[in-house]
Amino acid sequence: MRLIYYGTPALAVPPLRRLVQDGRAPLLVVTRPDRPKGRGLTTAASPVKEAALSLGLDVATPARAGAPAELERIRALTPDLIVLTAYGQILPPALLALPRLGALNVHFSLLPRHRGASPIQSAILAGDRETGVSTMWMTEGLDEGPLFLARAVPIGDGEDAGALADRLAELGAACLAETLDRIERGDIVRTEQDAARATLTRKLSAADGRLRPEEAPEALARRVRAFSPDPGAYFLLGELAAPGALAGAGAERLLVLEASEGSGAPPRAPLGTILGIDPARGIEIALPGGSLWLARVKPAGRRAMSGGAYANGRRLRAGDRIPLGEAGA
Repeated sequence: MRLIYYGTPALAVPPLRRLVQDGRAPLLVVTRPDRPKGRGLTTAASPVKEAALSLGLDVATPARAGAPAELERIRALTPDLIVLTAYGQILPPALLALPRLGALNVHFSLLPRHRGASPIQSAILAGDRETGVSTMWMTEGLDEGPLFLARAVPIGDGEDAGALADRLAELGAACLAETLDRIERGDIVRTEQDAARATLTRKLSAADGRLRPEEAPEALARRVRAFSPDPGAYFLLGELAAPGALAGAGAERLLVLEASEGSGAPPRAPLGTILGIDPARGIEIALPGGSLWLARVKPAGRRAMSGGAYANGRRLRAGDRIPLGEAGA
């Protein structure tokens, strides 16, 4: 089968490697152009480009996948099938019409739930107990095409988006291999999605990782997991004039790398009051709707550390307050 593969992040690397392993090396790998990365803004290739070059595959990095020159490039290769995994750009109808069999998307949710750009994070944010991978025939609509197959996996207690993505990437490779096996046998499935059950996600930004004290502790813990390891969930620390407030914090951003729901705050406990410090669980802080354990944090300009180490460094004790700011601020 003559394949062309579209993908960009690390999530898309295991399916690409599985294609080569199974003797289905794509004619061409298309990925996003090199971009500045890191503090030094050094230009870096995408994970898919690095993997493809290491596998000896031809790579293209167009600014627009649907540009006329790119359409001609794909047409000249006479592909049977396009396979897309987290490419990061919508393919236009003119491109989808070129392969003999069409285009397949490896999507990291149980469609029609969590269509769109952030299915893994959205599943955690929503408190879903399971998620999975779907292979879907691509159409003009966003993740609306007929399904080929879907495979479900449970979301582990405390599992963050990074760990879940690693598991789903491997599942995606297996689902793609099974899908292509069946297509080659002539077993082509097109099951229409139930649009009434659809939910839509959007691309998340760093601002979406802000932890707001007025949210329920359970929801805050899920947000920490959904935004770990990147771009990170955080509290904005402000000054509180009340006695016992942590002094000198200014507008510091405190990244929270691991958190869990606490046992609850006493009535009328001031926001940010430290209810307890535990070597394993970290710092328990009071919130309007209960309490939250901060197990691992990263203060601005500092390395990641346990909640206990943060408390020691700040000389915090039970009864002190971390200046989370007023609820809703």
